[in-house]
Amino acid sequence: MSGIELTEKLIKLYPDIKVLILSMFNNEEYIVSAIQAGAKGYLPKQDSTTEILLEAIRTISNGDEFYSASISKIVLKSFINNVKNTSVGDVAKKHQLTSREKEILKLYVEGCTNNEIAEKLNLSVFTIKTLKNNIMQKYNFKSTVEMIKFALRNNIVEW
Repeated sequence: MSGIELTEKLIKLYPDIKVLILSMFNNEEYIVSAIQAGAKGYLPKQDSTTEILLEAIRTISNGDEFYSASISKIVLKSFINNVKNTSVGDVAKKHQLTSREKEILKLYVEGCTNNEIAEKLNLSVFTIKTLKNNIMQKYNFKSTVEMIKFALRNNIVEW
């Protein structure tokens, strides 16, 4: 099992876990895959001193993400290339919520828990968490509260 596969499994089993990847790989594809899998930080072994490793652990445990300077450059270059290859219409589509996402967002606004939403919609809790994660990623929300405030302020759902 690769570190990326392990990260995906850990995140599914323990959604609040914070994963730091320490790897000998520093190619764009592997780094982006690690981030997509849910890693909160990425350090190449060759750049990792005890001091940097401790800083990464502290940063991630405080709720932030940590990427070494060399990794940040690779991620930024990947992001810039994606932006250059994305049309304005594609960006607008990214921010559109599906009807199902709007439906669960409304239930979050009403104060429902993941379990309650899953029961009401006859879906698994895992599916609800995945849909919530999709919403959070579309708008780069850092918390459920931020997501709910945004939905109310922008009349995304009726309440």
